[in-house]
Amino acid sequence: MDSRNIKYFIAVAQYGSISQAARAMYISQPQLSHIIKTLEDDAGFSLFQRTNQGTRLTKNGENFLSYCRILQKDMDDLDRFVNRVHQDGCRLTVSMTRFSHTADCFNDICARHDDSENMFLRLNECDTLGVVEDVSSGYSDIGVLHFSSSETETMKQHFASRNLNYLAVGRFRPCVSLSADHPLLQQGPVEEIDVSRLLDYGFVRYISQYEGLLYSISLENGIVDLNDSPRIIYVKDRMEQMRVISETSFYTIGIPAFPFQERLFGVVAIPLKGCSESLCFGIITRKDLKPSPVEAEFITAVKQRFSEMMKEQK
Repeated sequence: MDSRNIKYFIAVAQYGSISQAARAMYISQPQLSHIIKTLEDDAGFSLFQRTNQGTRLTKNGENFLSYCRILQKDMDDLDRFVNRVHQDGCRLTVSMTRFSHTADCFNDICARHDDSENMFLRLNECDTLGVVEDVSSGYSDIGVLHFSSSETETMKQHFASRNLNYLAVGRFRPCVSLSADHPLLQQGPVEEIDVSRLLDYGFVRYISQYEGLLYSISLENGIVDLNDSPRIIYVKDRMEQMRVISETSFYTIGIPAFPFQERLFGVVAIPLKGCSESLCFGIITRKDLKPSPVEAEFITAVKQRFSEMMKEQK
């Protein structure tokens, strides 16, 4: 029997309705119905009587509820103990879309607290929807993600439905990342690059990366899908991506360069010309979770980094 489902059973008993409990717990009604059915199968008896007015506990369900409340209290006490340990030590769990600016902030926090006696730090890189799932499920406490400006309202509604706070930290024009020795730059400084000039060159993209503005460029005369490029290299991480770009004429789409990018890799970032959308970056956290001092420190570092980038962009 999965103890994580106990809280959902208690909610249905409290509200007397699966639909009302589902809204209160921010999950779908079919999903909650499945959880209750699983609990009943595991217990071997019915927990509720279904009526036109909602759900009513059976006699066995009432006894089951009394044990569940004891178990839930014990679990809450355990959570409070774990949180006290984390507050006394150093805990930081972050999921992020693949941008070096965020990773640099995480690394800075690691360096500041490398002498902490009690430390648990974890960084997971995935796509935007993966970040949302990590934070809402509790795998990570903080998410740093991006999406196209045209999706802003849809994404905000999605965050709210998952009981997540959202803090916007930056909005950027898409940039072309390419080698400082790229043929397009041999005739002198370039302030912007038209996407049509890129189509003869290879495109670098992440495996399983969030499909959005990074790959489908919205222009005044239509959308250019870079996934239709005749040559594509798929990579798993940022280091591999930087190496490919620095040593070839391949390019990718991103945001302004991270510090020392050109010096370390010989890769520059130049604004993309004529793109009608921008990339929005933000931080998500669960509404029921108060950031620890170390987590608050990381959030501040991310806000400052992206704020400085916004100023440089202007």
